[in-house]
Amino acid sequence: MKSPQTFEEQTEYILNTLLTDFLEPASQIANRDLSDLVETDSGKDCSFDVSVIAGRLRMLGDQFNGELEASAQNVIVETIHGQSGAILQNTVQSLSQAWCAQDSSLAYERAFLAVAVKLLECVAHVAPEMARQVAGPMAGMINRNRTVREFIQSQGGWENLES
Repeated sequence: MKSPQTFEEQTEYILNTLLTDFLEPASQIANRDLSDLVETDSGKDCSFDVSVIAGRLRMLGDQFNGELEASAQNVIVETIHGQSGAILQNTVQSLSQAWCAQDSSLAYERAFLAVAVKLLECVAHVAPEMARQVAGPMAGMINRNRTVREFIQSQGGWENLES
């Protein structure tokens, strides 16, 4: 498999992997097929291992123990009405800020990613048929958030993001 070249491609690839993990528990990261190693254009393996990155994001999301079911329901309702983008952005931002207020040592960007992953997981469990419709806007939300993007890039990219 070719390595996703841009930050946007990587984000979409990571969220699709997470979504597959949430919707198909048998495909969990622990059971991944190592034949899916990513290669660069030169044919060499690269450090972009989507399964490892997805696993780190899941661990980050697992640290968030806030109540997400009501928020997930709001996202689902708005997705049904074709309005998932704004409610998704507002929900992730609001929950991230609340979590940071409870833990002053937590970086907003880490909270943002944790809430986003946990919210996607919750939507996948509550309304699996809506999860793919939420994943696209979520990838866009991460890609357009300059602060989060710069945080990920300052870590050396997705492949160096720690949980």
